[in-house]
Order: sequence, then C-alpha cells, then structure tokens
Amino acid sequence: MSEPNEPTPAGGSAQPAPVQGWGPGYAQPLGYGPQQAAPQPQPQYGQGQYGQGQYGQPQYGQPQYGQPQYGQPQYGQPQYGQPQYGQPQYGQPQYGQPQYGQPQYGQPQYGMPAGYVPPPVQRGIVPLRPLSLGEIYDGAFRSVRANPRVMFGFSMMVVSGACVVGGLLWYLLIPTISGWMGSLLAYDPQYDPYGTMDMTASLMGIYALMPFLGLASTVLNGVLTVSVSRSVIGQKVTVGELWGRHWKRVGQLVVVTLVQGLAYLLAWVLFIMLVAWVGSATGAAAAFLGIVGGLGLFVATVWVYIRLLFVPPVLMLEDTRLWASLGRSWRLTRGSFWRILGIHLLAQIIAYVASQILSTPLGFAAAFLAPNMASGGYVALVTAGMALSFALTAVFIAAVVALQYIDVRIRREGLDVQLTKAAETAAQQTGAL
Repeated sequence: MSEPNEPTPAGGSAQPAPVQGWGPGYAQPLGYGPQQAAPQPQPQYGQGQYGQGQYGQPQYGQPQYGQPQYGQPQYGQPQYGQPQYGQPQYGQPQYGQPQYGQPQYGQPQYGMPAGYVPPPVQRGIVPLRPLSLGEIYDGAFRSVRANPRVMFGFSMMVVSGACVVGGLLWYLLIPTISGWMGSLLAYDPQYDPYGTMDMTASLMGIYALMPFLGLASTVLNGVLTVSVSRSVIGQKVTVGELWGRHWKRVGQLVVVTLVQGLAYLLAWVLFIMLVAWVGSATGAAAAFLGIVGGLGLFVATVWVYIRLLFVPPVLMLEDTRLWASLGRSWRLTRGSFWRILGIHLLAQIIAYVASQILSTPLGFAAAFLAPNMASGGYVALVTAGMALSFALTAVFIAAVVALQYIDVRIRREGLDVQLTKAAETAAQQTGAL
C-alpha cells in the first residue's frame, strides 16, 4: 500500500475513492485518527485485581511463584515508556501516517502555514483562476488603466459620434413634436408665454438619443471585449489593430443586437395589444392579465437577456458563426443564471449611480447657462454630459461582461490553463520573463 506522499506508479492513474462529506476525490489517509489500543485481558475468577489480593494470594509487594516482582514487566508486556506490540513509540507515527515534516495528501509542505494556497498566476488584470465578485469589478477598473487608449479614448470617440448624431436629431425634432402636440391639444402660442409646449417637446425629443447610444453600446461591448481579453494575459492592442481585425464581427454583432431588440419590442407590443383586446370585453380580466402577464413577460425578458449576455464575447473571441453564437451563449450560462444575474445587476446599479453623479451637475449647469430647453445651447450641453457619463459606464459594463465570460469558461472548460500558457508566451515575447 502506497503512502499518501508517494507518486502514482507509471501506468496507473487510479484516484482515491471519494469519501462522502469530504468533497470529490478526497480520501482519508490510512490510520486517520488515533488507533484503538488493544484491550487488556481481564482477570478471571480467582485472580485478584491490582493491589487487592484474594484469599490465598499474596499482598502487594509479594509476588507469587512465576510472577515478576514490582518494576519488572510480565512476559509479553512492555516496560514503562515502551509501546505495546503494534503500537508506535513516542514520536513515531502510526502505520499509514506521514512522519514529522512530511505532509499528508493535499496539505502544505513543511514551513508553510496551514491553509496556505499558492498564489495564482497573474500576469494581467486578474488572477488566472475562478474569479470572485471583487476581482471581476477590480479587473474592470484595471482594464481601463491597462489600455486607456482603447478602453477610454476609443470609447469616447464612438459615444461622442453617436451623441452628436442623436443630439442633432433631438434638436431638429423639437419643433416637429411641438407642432404635433399643439394640433392635438388645440394649442394657441399666445397663451403660453413661458414656452411650456417647447419644453415638453424637448423632454420628449431627448429619447431620439437612445437608439444611437444603444448602437454605440453594442459596438463597445464587442470591441472592448477584445481589449479586456488581451489585458487578462498582459497584452495590449492598438485601436488600428483592433478595428482592422474585428470590424466584420462588430457588424455581425450589430445585426444580432438589432434582432434581439426587435424581438423584445415585438413581444411587448403584442402583449399590450392583447391586454387592450381583453379590456374591450371586460376591464377586470384586462387588469388581471396586465398585472400577472406583465410580470411574467418581464421575468421572461430578463431571463432571455441574461442567457444571451455572452453573445458579444462569444462572437468576438471565438470562431463562431453569427447565429451559432446565440446557442453558445445559452449553453455557457446554463446553471449559472443567478450568479451572472447578480453580478450584472450590481454592475448596472453601480453604473447608474456613477452616471447620475456625473450627469446631474452637468444638467444643472446646462439649465443655468441655457435656460431655454428648446435652444441649441441646452441641447449641446446636455448631449456632452450624456456622452461623458455614458462612455464611462459603457466601458465598465463591457469589461464586467467580458470578465464574467472568462470566469464562466474557467469554471466550466478550464480556460485558465490556456490563458496561463498564452500569458507566459506573451511575457517571453516582451522580455518580461
């Protein structure tokens, strides 16, 4: 029988049988715990106990014939300080127990404290092992410092372009929306000296920015995933290299995102039409359907959204076809829904709070510098504030999604082994080793 520290013989790969309650593959070493001492023979009838002689037996200090005197052991009985047969001496382990200085299976070597875990390989922004919540968020911030030109510079370019187009459309739609509202409400400009109708039209026209910001977010989710994946192994990618190699994938990602958005929109439109049709017959049934059905549809929308959350990293980092990326994301998120949802939801809350901290002062500044909400100055100032806050939050969300994708693949597919080799190769090429 091999000792716990002996290597596995060549040709044999048998692992110790799992012990229930100790985790998979972990077995108790032989001799675990103190052994039971051999039972001492009990004196039979007619033989006195220690120090108590029966009739005809000598008192203490007077042995019988053939019995050893006090201080001399009987035949087969060890002296004081000597172990019994089969029992180890003091300082010597039992059979199957490692000697002093030799650790058990899975225990640290001599000189290392109990519970010591060797530090994981980390040549980039995160350790190459399953990631915790804090490591994912910390890695998202580290990715910006690791490659600021792509993570922040390129992101600002994309978001600024989207905001310029969206802000211009917003400004042009204000008079049109105001005219529509005036015709519906029989509005007379003479009775609105404060421009309330134009202010309302401006508040409604701001939603013209949303499609362009959504498009910018889709592009960043794909492009920044590549940058984060390179930063994980300690590499940097330039903007030219990033766009030159992956612009086709970005186009495919935009198509997939548009299809997803249209599917969500169509589901909600059909549901609203159904509620309206039921409401034409009975209001109580329409109210019940609206509450219960709306809640169910919302849960279904969130569920599908999380199951398809890894479509951007799959499409950008794996050699996967356009529609096959949907199935790949669905399989990766299977069994990890709640963990992915919790981390992503908390990231969204953090991003929302950060965006409000940035946009609220800029909104007050715009209202102070350009009181007329329908003016071009107000639209320009608000658009600039939205571009800054949205760029920062989009970078954070894209980095968190990319690190979640890497974490899931490490846990399920052992991606850390490939990442370690890639990190060592990159370090050798750059002379870091």
